[in-house]
Amino acid sequence: MKLASMKLPKKPKSSTDKCCEPISCGQDVWPYGLRLRFEKEQVAQLPSLKDYKVGDKVVITAEGTVISLRVSESQGKDGNNESYSVEIQLEDVGCEPKAKKDIKEMSPKEYRKARENGAV
Repeated sequence: MKLASMKLPKKPKSSTDKCCEPISCGQDVWPYGLRLRFEKEQVAQLPSLKDYKVGDKVVITAEGTVISLRVSESQGKDGNNESYSVEIQLEDVGCEPKAKKDIKEMSPKEYRKARENGAV
């Protein structure tokens, strides 16, 4: 499966933006709407989420339903512009580490968890 990067393009900064922008504020790198947030109830359904650390890569498999389609067409200086969006409600989600760790690389907690799950 080929994965496509959803990274936002960098916006050029003008001199007026620099004087009005707070120092700590920067441009978002990823669209906010693509972020998945698992609350307590969802973590209870996917207990492996507790084992991850910040920066870990994961593979997510999901099934969802298209709940909205929007198509709009407008006339602009570049001719007709068409905008198209699809909204999908994720319904069933699975999450696992991107790569299985070798036993020698596992922490005691990870090894115990792998033994409990029958992976070792």
